[in-house]
Amino acid sequence: MSTNPSAAKPDISEVASRGDPQSLARGAMDDVALIVGAAVALHHLDDDLVWTVMKRLDRVRVRLLRDLRGLTQDEKVEPGPAKPPRVHAAVEEFLVRNRAGMGE
Repeated sequence: MSTNPSAAKPDISEVASRGDPQSLARGAMDDVALIVGAAVALHHLDDDLVWTVMKRLDRVRVRLLRDLRGLTQDEKVEPGPAKPPRVHAAVEEFLVRNRAGMGE
């Protein structure tokens, strides 16, 4: 007899759905990191690009969680800025839609 692994221990998405903003943010960051990881594995992306993207994601994660806690920005805690070497058109479209609040 096999058991469902998710029945024994709730995954991050289940915890996040309970309404805790920090858990929700961490679950979303996990999902984004897994998407990046899948793209890296599938398309054999350049190592420098992967490090740049993940540093940028970590910077977003730190800022988001500090904002949720109501903490002020602290340069000692926040990782240094990372600029991607190039921006894909699909990424640019996402950024425009996200900044404009489209589809919400």
